[in-house]
Amino acid sequence: MNSQRMYEVNVERNVEIRLRDGICLRADVYSPISERKFPVLLMRLPYDKSVSEAIGYMHPEWYARQGYIVVTQDVRGRYASDGEFRPFFNERQDGVDSIRWAKRLPQSSGKVGMYGFSYVGATQLHPAADCSEELTAIAPAFTNDGYYEDWTYRNGALHLAFVQSWATSLAPDIAIRQGDAEAAGDLLRKMNRIGERYDHLPLHAHPGISKPFSPFYYEWLEHPTFDDYWKQWDLRIEYDNIKLPAMHIGGWYDIFIEGTIRNYRGMSSRHPNQKLVIGPWVHYPWTALSRDADYGEDARNVVDHLQVRWFDYWLKGRDNGIMDEPSVHIFVMGDNAWRQEREWPLARTQYTKFYLHSEGNANSLSGSGTLDTNAPDSESCDIYAYNPLDPVPSLGGNSCCVPSIAPMGARDQRPVEIRNDVLVYTSQELTEDVEVTGPIRAVLYASSSADDTDFTVKLVDVHPGGKAINIVQGIQRASYRDSNEQPSPIEPGRIYKYEFHVGSTSQVFKKNHRIRIEISSSNFPLYERSLNSFRTDREGDYTDVKAATQKIYHDAEHPTHLVLPVIPRNR
Repeated sequence: MNSQRMYEVNVERNVEIRLRDGICLRADVYSPISERKFPVLLMRLPYDKSVSEAIGYMHPEWYARQGYIVVTQDVRGRYASDGEFRPFFNERQDGVDSIRWAKRLPQSSGKVGMYGFSYVGATQLHPAADCSEELTAIAPAFTNDGYYEDWTYRNGALHLAFVQSWATSLAPDIAIRQGDAEAAGDLLRKMNRIGERYDHLPLHAHPGISKPFSPFYYEWLEHPTFDDYWKQWDLRIEYDNIKLPAMHIGGWYDIFIEGTIRNYRGMSSRHPNQKLVIGPWVHYPWTALSRDADYGEDARNVVDHLQVRWFDYWLKGRDNGIMDEPSVHIFVMGDNAWRQEREWPLARTQYTKFYLHSEGNANSLSGSGTLDTNAPDSESCDIYAYNPLDPVPSLGGNSCCVPSIAPMGARDQRPVEIRNDVLVYTSQELTEDVEVTGPIRAVLYASSSADDTDFTVKLVDVHPGGKAINIVQGIQRASYRDSNEQPSPIEPGRIYKYEFHVGSTSQVFKKNHRIRIEISSSNFPLYERSLNSFRTDREGDYTDVKAATQKIYHDAEHPTHLVLPVIPRNR
């Protein structure tokens, strides 16, 4: 229980902030009623400052009661602020100007922190590279280290459900600002029904995504490789310049979990005072319930409590012990408990190869696919047909942003495991708990009858009753096997070795459970479908679709496997 003084709060609406180029942004300012000086917490968002991401955090007034001046600002071109909204383009310079403005507020103590999740996590990190001296500490949550890999694309495949649903969610405010009520109503209806149109082809001419009101969606499609358009926002080249304490917060089922981890690792390798907090959460809401899994009382939302401790230490100088704790705070699923660690990945990790085996018919739950740590000898490959007109449907996973229209969280995978285009490899029942905590890597030996295609991987926890819960999943577009910058077709029928990062997790496979790996060529609409023809544009339509014959090899020369980060349990 927080025993510190709670303040009454005064609220000023639409306070103007004039930027260096003359554009006026507007913010709501929540100030404790007192003669004292207080540190400032700044949130810059494109989702309406009147709401201020209250779906995840406590209301800004709650933070102000704790003794903070809270400034929630509409970014350029959104809601009450002037200018044109272009996602990503102005957040760095506008953020710097806003931070300096907040620091000079009459009641400010001179200490400024920032918080917010998703896009609002990025609005902290980008200006921090230019004003680490003015900014004291940040708490970027559920965000990425750039906007290409793990935001718009994943190993060459479009993050379809997220990109399309997010683009439509940004559109209604643009119409409202233009005074076009009819268009705004139409855009709201399209936003709520976008899930019904994920199957539309071609992607670059989508009837549910308006070019006048969502032009950025079509702009993203025009940049399918990691080119200069995306490199301008690559935070990995900025880590040396972000010299301030940061608490990186994420969720195992969040779309941006990999970027969250990369930000922590990149910044902690250069600067002290970094923390990493990861719960068993989807993008939002942050609760113990994740569709078909319940992670218990300890998995409830603890973010507000942690942020107050964080900012109390850095902005108020309160020695509350938070910096005496280990830097990594993870929720271990299966054990359903929080655990503190000193690094990521864990130093005691035993990277263990789990090999695929079968009699040549691992297709579906009825097949002969098995999984163990013994390398294969002489085994027949597994064969399946991938038809883009009938893709494997996504059940849960790491997407964003609304659970009702995007595949998110933990789901029972048996409805897709009955399909013959899903290869299923399952271990024997475990005789003891097996903890998998860290990054997971796939090594696939595969061929295709097409000159381009996708291969998907999923790690699954099989319960004694048969329930099969997805833990982490990944995808690799064949043409992007060597590079996200220069894709190239594959030779039909040739065996290629595909090595790629599947994802990160912390999961204990309990005694009597089984470990399962699924291999297929689609996970839709989490990711777009490959049409099985090499092209980098998104102009292909239904007449361009081709079926492909896929083969997964697991023999002595081609030992397909996953590398799992196994953690010894005898701590």
